[in-house]
Amino acid sequence: MTNAEKSFGKEKEMFNNNINCMKTVIKYCGDNNTKLVHLSSTSVYGKQAKLVDETCEKKFLKPQSPYAKIKIIEENLLKKNSNKIRFNTYRFGTISGVSKGIRFHTAVNKFCLNASLNENINVYKTALHQFRPYLSVTDSFEAFKFTIEKNFFHNDVFNVLTGNYTVNQILNKIRKFKKNIKVKYVNAPIMNQLSYHVDDSKMKNYGFKSKGNLEKDINNTLKLLQNLKR
Repeated sequence: MTNAEKSFGKEKEMFNNNINCMKTVIKYCGDNNTKLVHLSSTSVYGKQAKLVDETCEKKFLKPQSPYAKIKIIEENLLKKNSNKIRFNTYRFGTISGVSKGIRFHTAVNKFCLNASLNENINVYKTALHQFRPYLSVTDSFEAFKFTIEKNFFHNDVFNVLTGNYTVNQILNKIRKFKKNIKVKYVNAPIMNQLSYHVDDSKMKNYGFKSKGNLEKDINNTLKLLQNLKR
């Protein structure tokens, strides 16, 4: 269960489902000597300083949703089992771009869907000029490819992202391809965070190179959805 915003009100169900799944995966990997790529989220950082990395102090790990809280629990479960399995935890930025399994509850894809249907793009009042980390689906694939080809397993945590952008920057990228979008400002309980940048230099220092482009992702997504009708 991965929808952070809709995890409110479903805390118990999500905790039981996701953590039990994680325990099952860890047991399988330990029993079968299988390496693991664990996907966490940059949403674990929550409200903190302007620049954060994997060494972020525990007091700054203040996730704003049940989904993000679970990711921290999953990370800690892996740390406790680090003597039994080989793994990497990747804290992915918010995904953008076209894939066979494309989903529309993440910001960029959702905004593109709204724009394609000529619907309001709901933007949280406090978030317009706040920076958040985003990850092109191209770079998510590159992370998996890099991990497998380099046998890159360090029992450690790595941030993976294409870049840090504000909501306003994303809206402007959408306007390059669809000029008359409608933006509506709303309130939401999840958006009480401060603006922050996520540092991904740790992964890059090991040789990982990002190839994604959010503007290209937006253009491809809008093309995919261009014939949609309400």
